[in-house]
Amino acid sequence: MKTKITLELEVKMGNPGLVGTGFVGRLPDGTTYKELVRVFGKPQQGLSADGKIQAEWTGSINGLAFTIYDYKAETCPKANRDWHIGGRTQVVADLVTAYFMQAARLGRKIIRRG
Repeated sequence: MKTKITLELEVKMGNPGLVGTGFVGRLPDGTTYKELVRVFGKPQQGLSADGKIQAEWTGSINGLAFTIYDYKAETCPKANRDWHIGGRTQVVADLVTAYFMQAARLGRKIIRRG
């Protein structure tokens, strides 16, 4: 059986209240900094106070808070290919990944600043 699902996703970038978020997944292997900037804009945060994160995007997808970050990366953000997704529930990782893959396939930025 084959099923086709269509999702309407609204992404707003900025700090949506990140208290209580944590690791829920990863973006596809090989995802580049350049692709992330094209889809989500420039990171909202740079080096974290503890030095474990060098670049971080924050936003909401359909009202659910998410982060994308380079946790304990051994390379600079522009060379990194391993990006974590943070949120409060696993569905956030699935939604962010679906959104990113569609936007990357289209080759354009499709976000709204909120």
